[in-house]
Amino acid sequence: MNVGTNKWINYIQNEADSMNTLINELLLLAKIENIDNIKEHQPFNLSKEVEIILSMFESMAYEKQVKIKTKIDENITMNGNKEDIEHIVSTLTDNAIQHAKEQKEVEVKLKKEKNEIILEVKNIGEPIPEEEREKIFERFYRVDKARNRKEKRYGLGLAIAKSTLEKYNGKIEVSYKNNFTIFKVTIPN
Repeated sequence: MNVGTNKWINYIQNEADSMNTLINELLLLAKIENIDNIKEHQPFNLSKEVEIILSMFESMAYEKQVKIKTKIDENITMNGNKEDIEHIVSTLTDNAIQHAKEQKEVEVKLKKEKNEIILEVKNIGEPIPEEEREKIFERFYRVDKARNRKEKRYGLGLAIAKSTLEKYNGKIEVSYKNNFTIFKVTIPN
């Protein structure tokens, strides 16, 4: 086999991997939106779950030269599906690290106020233009289309997070304040 053939095989494998990622995200979105397919909710310690999820991003943050700073109130519990929450926290953390400026911090806060659980993930990076802030929760919408395609990002993560939160009567919003892009998740509890 010559070198030229090997290059094409690698290209085909890379594209097949990209397609697999896209299909898996579409299947997850379809599963979330199927009301009949809601898994049984169980009580769990959300504080511990968020800490576990964040620990999985430490090497990614290190490679990107970003520090993860946390302020997680202890023993916040909720009734739900751990996989749902894992996907939301993972998506927001991954996005925050990917879009943070080098040598800056990604801050993750979890607290309970009255009858709501509030999760905030914020970073210092390029601000999301105000006219695009609601669009980023739509399927396949990407602010930086060229970069996201190269990194195998299809604009489904935030759409999946929003659909998942709707199952919990929760909401997700994005704002920009004091050089921080802030994603805020609110879940009634």
